[in-house]
Amino acid sequence: MKKFYLLVVLVTTLLSCSSDDSNNAQPEAAFTDPNDNVTTSLETTIPRLEISQSNNQLVAMLSVTNQKGEPIEQFTLGNYEIKISVNGEDLQTISQNQVTLSEFDNTNTDPLAVATTMDYSGSMSYKNIADMEAALKNFISLKSSSDLMSVIKFGSTIKEVQGFTADNVLLETAVDANSGIGGSTAFYSACDLGLEEVDKLSSVLPLVIGFTDGYDNNSNITLADLILKSKSLNVPVYTVGFGNADRVGLKLLADETGGRFFYAPTSEDVSNLYEVINQQLRKLYILEWPINYASGTTLTIEITTNYTSANGPFTDVSTKTIIIE
Repeated sequence: MKKFYLLVVLVTTLLSCSSDDSNNAQPEAAFTDPNDNVTTSLETTIPRLEISQSNNQLVAMLSVTNQKGEPIEQFTLGNYEIKISVNGEDLQTISQNQVTLSEFDNTNTDPLAVATTMDYSGSMSYKNIADMEAALKNFISLKSSSDLMSVIKFGSTIKEVQGFTADNVLLETAVDANSGIGGSTAFYSACDLGLEEVDKLSSVLPLVIGFTDGYDNNSNITLADLILKSKSLNVPVYTVGFGNADRVGLKLLADETGGRFFYAPTSEDVSNLYEVINQQLRKLYILEWPINYASGTTLTIEITTNYTSANGPFTDVSTKTIIIE
């Protein structure tokens, strides 16, 4: 009888330990690459933060690149620490076992929708315009056949030369079209139009790419209001500047909206940047986890990304805010 009792106790103990182990699974190890001699810094942004239609799932799309803008792949949940603030309260850590990780390329069939703004103000030289047009044609050639693009040209005035289409021929024709625009720089207004037009689409990954060589001096919207609008529509703005571009303003616009700022002083660099942007938009990590908050709740997400290459450990932090509708 005593032996039977001991056996029951032993089995019960083992089952209890097994249950505890399943509820307290070991955290997933972070991906590291001791053969990566290229990466010397880490750059991350959250281009898009979404809430499922049933309001029970939060989806964060995260871009992770090295200092050259090249996507870094093979990350696991162990590379991330996610925190959430509810209505401005202190940040709370999201347990790793609540989060699922996937990649945009592999799971999301929605096409990109890119509203592109092109600067034809008086400060643009013939070479600058030629570089810009060549770069945009290169970007058109790289896009997926299902991806949509529009072409907005601006100077003192703004003109949508081509609405959203997947047709590369129409897009290239729009790039070559004589804009008849010049004068001042209504860059913010052009980006504002891009935001409004891309927001009309559904089942796409929307973004705006703004290209300019100067300072905005003719818009009917301020930089601060443009940033607020981009955030409210959940559409990132990527900015590309060269020459005497307002680097501080362009970087602020990109950083605050989940995009990236690129400065391209040469023709070759301008073309290469569009290849980098295309790669970043196609190589997004998707982190999602269940939520249960009422409409009107403000959520601020903070994602800390850690990665170790041959050059050492690197960390970067990205944040983005969303209001549950």
